[in-house]
Amino acid sequence: MLRILRSVLAVTACAVAMTSVAAGQVVQGTGFGSTLRVTVLDPTEAALIIAQVTIVDSAGAERTAMVDDRGVALFEDLNPGNYQVKAAAESFRPITTPFNVRRGENRTTLRLALATIEQSVVVQDKSAADRRDNGFTQTLTQEEVDALPDDPDEMAEELARLAGPGAQIFVNGFRGGRLPPKDQIQQIRFQTNSFSAEYHEAGMIRVEVITKPGLGGWRGSTNFGFRDESLNARNHFAKAKGAEQMRRYMVNFQGPIAKGRTGLTVSFDGNSSYDSRTINALSPSGAPVTALAETPMDAMNFSARVEHLLGGTSQLQLEYQRRQNDRSNVGVGDFDLPERAFATDNSTNTVRVRATGVIGKKVFSETRFSLIDSTLSNTSFSNQPTIRVNEAFNAGGAGQMGDRRAREIELAQNVDFSIGRRHSLRAGVLLEAGWWDSNQRSNAFGTYTFTSLTDYNAGRPATYSIRTGDPVVDYRQVKAGWYLQDDVRVSRDLQVSLGVRQEIQTQVDARWNLAPRAAFTWNASRTTTVRGGYGIFYDWYDSALYEQTIRVDGNHQIDTIVQKPTFPVTAGIGTRLPPSVIRAAALAQPTIQQASIGLERPLAPWADFRTDYMWTRGTNTLRSINANAPVNGVRPDLTLGNVTEIQSSGRRASDRFTVALNARYMPRRILGMVMYQYTNSRNFSDSATSLPSNSLDPDADWGPSAQDMRHRIFLNFNAPLANGVRLGFNVQGSSPLPYTITTGLDGNGDTVFNDRPEGVGRNSARGAAQWSTNIRLSKSIGLGGARSGPPNMPMPPPTGGGPASSVTGTRALNQRVGGGGMGGPGGGDGPQMVVMEANNQKYQLNVFLNVQNAFNNVNYNAFIGNQLSPFFGTATSAQAPRRVEVGLSLGF
Repeated sequence: MLRILRSVLAVTACAVAMTSVAAGQVVQGTGFGSTLRVTVLDPTEAALIIAQVTIVDSAGAERTAMVDDRGVALFEDLNPGNYQVKAAAESFRPITTPFNVRRGENRTTLRLALATIEQSVVVQDKSAADRRDNGFTQTLTQEEVDALPDDPDEMAEELARLAGPGAQIFVNGFRGGRLPPKDQIQQIRFQTNSFSAEYHEAGMIRVEVITKPGLGGWRGSTNFGFRDESLNARNHFAKAKGAEQMRRYMVNFQGPIAKGRTGLTVSFDGNSSYDSRTINALSPSGAPVTALAETPMDAMNFSARVEHLLGGTSQLQLEYQRRQNDRSNVGVGDFDLPERAFATDNSTNTVRVRATGVIGKKVFSETRFSLIDSTLSNTSFSNQPTIRVNEAFNAGGAGQMGDRRAREIELAQNVDFSIGRRHSLRAGVLLEAGWWDSNQRSNAFGTYTFTSLTDYNAGRPATYSIRTGDPVVDYRQVKAGWYLQDDVRVSRDLQVSLGVRQEIQTQVDARWNLAPRAAFTWNASRTTTVRGGYGIFYDWYDSALYEQTIRVDGNHQIDTIVQKPTFPVTAGIGTRLPPSVIRAAALAQPTIQQASIGLERPLAPWADFRTDYMWTRGTNTLRSINANAPVNGVRPDLTLGNVTEIQSSGRRASDRFTVALNARYMPRRILGMVMYQYTNSRNFSDSATSLPSNSLDPDADWGPSAQDMRHRIFLNFNAPLANGVRLGFNVQGSSPLPYTITTGLDGNGDTVFNDRPEGVGRNSARGAAQWSTNIRLSKSIGLGGARSGPPNMPMPPPTGGGPASSVTGTRALNQRVGGGGMGGPGGGDGPQMVVMEANNQKYQLNVFLNVQNAFNNVNYNAFIGNQLSPFFGTATSAQAPRRVEVGLSLGF
């Protein structure tokens, strides 16, 4: 393991060294075709055609251009990297802002204020994102970022909800890990319908988080948030408010440690909290059991990131993260009584390295390396056997214990180069490897299963099961892939992307998994853009799934099952089955085909419209069957009990239709978004290890997926109120999720209690619709002090504008030199605003109030489909009621 890790680190070091050495050979204008369009506007959103724009690269080289009659300055043939963008005009305040030029087309808009107005606004066009994938990209404005939860974990959950099922979050190109503090985030963008050959994941929504470089002046912030039950509402299933408290704190700062070359970013945060889970069950006598159980959580996180410029156009980024998360009373709630609790202790150390630069004069290089070392420990509070009375109550111990350690590395190398003026190519390789060792145990003390309270009171369990043997396993897994993509500019109005990707991994028999991809962007008119694509993707065979097949393999551990045992002693009576095992069949790589078509166009200078349809079909998806299920009461292999066999014989299908309207009326700084989404998702199984109701006819389980949320609607609104207070308003609604109706019995003798009534399909019932409204009120207060240098960090929105005569003067000055009217340049890619403050206030105090589920709507969870349960057809829990958090942050 150490030899392999040293080899990988050596390869990474060589790649970084090559990038650094080659950087010294670079001159301006390498033929990459990267362009930067800078639009300069006045405070009325008119083109400021008297402006001059200067860009300065990291080596200090300047290029200057006057804007045209639309207020646009064009810079072509740029090297990707960090630039300072300066805009100046007579009678206006000049501004300077950093900008990261990426591959392809980049756009940014600077809004200059009159010399008497101390406010500047930087606008980042959503087309500034690399559009290689020919997909739709939506970039959150600074106000929309500010409206997200302040806790990074809660912010990740909110972004996942906004993005929808299957979304993946990336930070600076790395998947997973923890989100940075909000004031270290430069941009958050949602990319949909992504068919780039660079991506392993199928084209669901990618949430890309880009952090700010720490190369400007020293800056930082500290914030604190508090919540307890005094301002919260009562949970619908609780008789009284449950005990709840959250104390969240964070300190972060960033700045140069070698001016103009090396920046440092450090953050530390913690969260000490507890809330109350509702228990909604029945006692053995049938009386209702309604109680609350506190679930404490303590988390501490630390991260440090160093960014260093290597030569003129290369950059090296090093980052270390440490996470510690301890939870108690896990597993309690709904039917699970307090004695079922167990504790988890999760620690993670992450090292990330990212190097970018230019090799020679034609190749842009990106190298990424990450190492994640994590340990998860489980400890049960009780060593008693589990007593499970189906959909009535669960008592006894949790049977969870042991540790699982994972060491995972990722090494990626991407290169960009151009051939002629029409072809922009990207190629890359990816290597992922992991080493795991685990002694985790589940069902360690056995489980008695009763089909009803009547059987429990009579002492008649249906089954008794226990997992025995040596749980210690260690294994490794390697995954690799390479790709090549060519973006072809067919004409001024049409771009086509063609690519192919090949992937391979251990534990899967298939060796050639070619994934062709194709996409296009067509500017059908000046205001209408059509995008579409088709691609094949492959899913990985997950390490945790493979771990089960080597742990419960009949050698390390077995599952022992006794039908109709005595209770509480299993000896003497009952039918003891031979050992039960878990194994994998000869597996093919799960394959996904995906296609989409969509359209976007502006409806007004301040509003744009988007719609798209996505078609997804999956084959060779993983599912399990009982390969030794009884046939007419007799098992095919009499030496074994249940044989849970993981097969690549499944299918899945999904159809998704989206309509979205975005509005940004920047003269009043009012932002809004409305989105509706229809999804129809079907599959054979909700997880790779879920057994069908009848393993002799597993295809009968085709039906809606567990996440088949047919209708979803989002509404976001952000606007200033009186006295500098800003309102963020968010509404989310969804139609009911499905659940399965079962008989509660094991009619086919396979020891699995998921038999359905005749003629009833899987996930054929529906729960209840869900609605939630979140409100955030915030106010920014300048505390004085002089700030030196240009503005280089997003700050809260200003509390007011300049005098009315100043705006009038702006328009008059613009008209004297032939300026345009209201509004920025047209086109389908409307600007995305990022507000900055340049009022020389060194300290900023922000006070906020967050209200989740503001109208205290009851959103039901966990509908019961067991026909033998007294709770049949009803919900036993609900999502959190109204919660109120107050807090403040100090920026300096």
